Amino acid sequence: MIFISLLVVLMLVQWWGSGAPLQHDRWFLNWLDWLQSRRFVRAISGAHLLLGILLPCAVLALLVAFVADFLSPNWLFFVYVPVLLYSLGRGDFSAEVNAYISASERGDNVMATRLSDNMRGGAELAAEEQQLESWTELHEQTLRIISYRGFERMFAVLFWFFILGAVGALMYRLSVIYRERASVETDQKLGIKWLWLLEWPVVRLMGLTWAMVGNFESCYRCWQNRLLDIKRSSMAFLDSSLRGALGVDDQIGADAEFSDPATKQHEPAASQNEPGYSLSLIKAAVPLFSRSLLLWVCFIALVTLLV
Repeated sequence: MIFISLLVVLMLVQWWGSGAPLQHDRWFLNWLDWLQSRRFVRAISGAHLLLGILLPCAVLALLVAFVADFLSPNWLFFVYVPVLLYSLGRGDFSAEVNAYISASERGDNVMATRLSDNMRGGAELAAEEQQLESWTELHEQTLRIISYRGFERMFAVLFWFFILGAVGALMYRLSVIYRERASVETDQKLGIKWLWLLEWPVVRLMGLTWAMVGNFESCYRCWQNRLLDIKRSSMAFLDSSLRGALGVDDQIGADAEFSDPATKQHEPAASQNEPGYSLSLIKAAVPLFSRSLLLWVCFIALVTLLV
């Protein structure tokens, strides 16, 4: 039932562009606000995170158990599909990346910066005050954001859906929303740590996947060197793995100031220090996500047939 539900969800996402018709988070935000107003929740460290995420997941687990025991496991399809659609990332990832590429190609650094910030959302908040002074720096930051957003909107959800069913998918999405919407700094820090734990095994699987669909040698080397790293953030690990899959080093130069790309059209092919090269990495990264998704779907289908 997991595989059939997954196929239906992917078809619906292709049709709608995202899971937006079912992605309404106000109920969860109201629930978090209500918990925050309770004195006993504020008095116990971690209670807001624990109750905020686990209680909705517990209710869903009871619903799944009820449907499986008193109706039929086949009826779980009508639970899995809406929950999985809700749990996918927000927004149309491909449209956002294409809009950024278009803004970059016409030299609109204001719009490109705004689109990059929108894609980042609440991820890696410490980087929000960073001043970007060149197209190369902006492209590098955006590639870093894309490596994480493409991962969290689809692959992390599918991993936990495959491991724990609908409960796992919902748990991950609520954890992401909690990290980005927590109103108290202490709760936000706990949310970041909790989400990092959920993502730790998945980012390593994602890195291995990129090695298989991209440049295996350089990606695998990056993946192997950082496999047991417990200090690196999910975004940093994914960024280095994605760069490896694209066949480049972790870091590239950043000395090309903002300028009109049209003035460079007659110059030689861009080197690693030029914005054209950095933008080409973003363009090359998009197909990696599609090939990775196809690989994951084939793997889940194989496991389903064998089990």
